Amino acid sequence: MGIMICEAHGRVGLVETCSHVAQQIDDRKAPSGHHLAILGNLFICHECFNSLGFEQFISLAGLPLETALKVDDGRWEAFEAAYEAIEGRRAYCLKCVVELKHQCSSV
Repeated sequence: MGIMICEAHGRVGLVETCSHVAQQIDDRKAPSGHHLAILGNLFICHECFNSLGFEQFISLAGLPLETALKVDDGRWEAFEAAYEAIEGRRAYCLKCVVELKHQCSSV
């Protein structure tokens, strides 16, 4: 998991987003999409998830790290290619994103 320094939360985990989810967060709207925990935190919109082929390796998210790192059937290469193809990746404080989702859901 990546670490960042947040003005509100200090040293904290981060979540990377596609530009579409980043825009939702910047607009103070509850972000929607797919949250993937594959060697870090990734939050991408439905369009990016589908168009970049993330469904091919979603099964990596459920594996213990020791097992996941031993996978050699091409899923890691496909994940890396899809990850690199995400346009406008941005990093946000994981706690801030969770708080935004809670604030928006309680309104």
